Amino acid sequence: MSKPARRSLERLIEAAVQAQKRAYCPYSRYPVGAAVLTSSGRVFAGCNVENASYGLSMCAERAAIYHSVAGGHDSLAAVAVVGAAAKPCGACRQVMFEFSEKDTQLLLVDLDPATGRRKIARTTVFKLLPMAFDPLASGLLPENPRNLIKRKRK
Repeated sequence: MSKPARRSLERLIEAAVQAQKRAYCPYSRYPVGAAVLTSSGRVFAGCNVENASYGLSMCAERAAIYHSVAGGHDSLAAVAVVGAAAKPCGACRQVMFEFSEKDTQLLLVDLDPATGRRKIARTTVFKLLPMAFDPLASGLLPENPRNLIKRKRK
């Protein structure tokens, strides 16, 4: 997969910033926005949604990924996460891995709400979760179900 164009990544970050504004986080007061850029060029966003029963809460990253899958797009080219010192939790890292290729970019955007300044850390999903549980390597999935993950056996 080729690297997404700079314009696509800017659009991705802006979608995550807008999603962060819609976060429902009355308990933690820690709003997070995320957006995914699919291999087909579509952008899907999500925000964290909390619940009084904390275990029922959903992270922004998984909300964005599930939104893309529901829209028929399950191969990620890039992911942007926006928040104060934004870093995906372990569950989100594993879900990102499931829908990523080796070069899927991950942009961690530390947004200062007071100034609007952004610090962007760039990495890949694979670097963020070394030794991830790999459903292809484990034999749980055939080589290419639906359009899922061509990356592993290369």
